[in-house]
Parts: sequence; structure tokens; C-alpha cells
Amino acid sequence: MTKKITVGYDGSTPSGEAVDWAADEASSRGAGLRIVCCYRLPVANSAAFGWPATEAVEVLLEAADQNAKDISARVTQLHPDLEVATSVSAGPADLALIDGAASDGLIVVGASAHEGHSAFWLGSTPRQLVRHSPCPVVVVRGSASRGRPDRVVIGVDGSTSSTAALEWAGDEADRHRVPLVVVHAWSYPYAEAAIGSAQARELMEVDAACVLDRCVEHARELFASDIIGQLVEDGAVPALIDTVRDGDLLVLGSRGHGALITGILGSTVNAVLDRANVPVVVVRKAAVA
Repeated sequence: MTKKITVGYDGSTPSGEAVDWAADEASSRGAGLRIVCCYRLPVANSAAFGWPATEAVEVLLEAADQNAKDISARVTQLHPDLEVATSVSAGPADLALIDGAASDGLIVVGASAHEGHSAFWLGSTPRQLVRHSPCPVVVVRGSASRGRPDRVVIGVDGSTSSTAALEWAGDEADRHRVPLVVVHAWSYPYAEAAIGSAQARELMEVDAACVLDRCVEHARELFASDIIGQLVEDGAVPALIDTVRDGDLLVLGSRGHGALITGILGSTVNAVLDRANVPVVVVRKAAVA
């Protein structure tokens, strides 16, 4: 059971949307909400030897404090029964959000302004959180908060990490009483080459269908929601992006630190974070609902 939801806020529109989502989720779970307001310290160019200018720090701190007060007041007005705490940090946002986080928590952030190659090389906050957080991370892109999702969509591949994500997604679907859509993507690697055979392709499709059936059956044993299986012949990223629609919550599993970086172009998780227009939850293998 999730005890605390931590969300980052810096006064921007994306972070405000993240707070709205986090507050709705905390209310539905009976969890506490912690809002972390971060600011970056400036570095002086003069004889201060790189120490931040006192006046600039004071201005930033005052602005961050005011942001914390304003967003706390707004959340409390909308959710009067919600336990809300705020903190202000000068450290990097990802470190401030992870600080004090536990495996039974949830961290929420707005989507990075950087996409594609720039986001990969710059190491945006969402990516750093997904790689290092001890608990599931939610990346909110767009005005997506409606109090509850219309559907929960989960991408599975039969691995233990996707099973952990499936169980998180099923719990979320049951909590909000919405359908759970289980998606498994497959593709025949020799479709455009003059090798292979129709029989080999059919066997690969049968194997993929078996993976999906096992995941759907596992979900039906645990959860009461309407569970829909979708077998998609395509790459994992386009299959998931084409399946989700406005109002959905998309859930993915992560194998841990190294699995997120599979090459210069990044992993399925990174690509989905770049392209999805719905909230995306990344569940680590050991995470709990």
C-alpha cells in the first residue's frame, strides 16, 4: 500500500499538472502528499570563487517558498481531507525527490521539456528518477488529471519486471474501477527479407499469443476489473503509443539501472516517455502497489 506520494513543483505548467495528478491519486489511495519545490543556485562570475550570490539566493528562496505556499493552498482547497506537506530544496530535483522515498511510495513529476537525443544526453529529471528511484515513478505530460483514468494500459513481455508492473497496473485499475488493457507487441524480424518461412512466422505469433494469455490469466486471478488482452504486431513503442488514448494511464516495467540504457537511442521506456501524451508509470521490479 502506498503511504506517501512525492511530487515536484517549480511553478511551471507541467509541474502544476503533475501536482494535480498526484493530489487526485493521493486522495484515492488515502496517502499523504509531499510537494517538493526546487530551485537552482546561481554561480557568481567574480571574486566570490564560484559561491552563489547572497541576494540571488534570497530571491530564489523566497520565490520557492511562495510557490510552496501557493500550491499547498490550492491542493488543500480541492482536497480538504488530504494530508499535505511541502519542502523547499536547492539541490537537483531528482535527488530532492528521491530523498526519503521508500519502496512503498510513489514519485510524480511533469514531463521534461527536452525530448529525444537532447533529453538522453542531458539526463533530464524524469530519466534520472526512473533510473534511481526505489519506487514507481509517474511522468505526467499534458493536462491529464481527471480524478481517475479512463483505462489503465500495461505493456507486458512476460519478464518478471513486466509482471511486477502488471500487478501494479491491476491494483490501479481495481482502485479506480476502470478496465485494464494488457498489450503485448511482437514482430517477425525477417518480414522484409527473403529468408524465413510462413511457418516460422506463425510459430512466433503463437508464442507471442501464449505470453499475452499467461499475463491476462494472471491478472484475472488477482483483479476484478474488466481485463482486455491486445496482441499487436509491431514494435513495442508504436504498439503502446497507438493503443493509448486521451484519459488513459500507461504502465511499463523496468529491469533496473542498466536496462534503461540499451544504446544511443535509449530503451523502450525512454522512447515512450518522449512520445506518450498520457501519464506514464514506470514500475521497478521490486516496487509494490
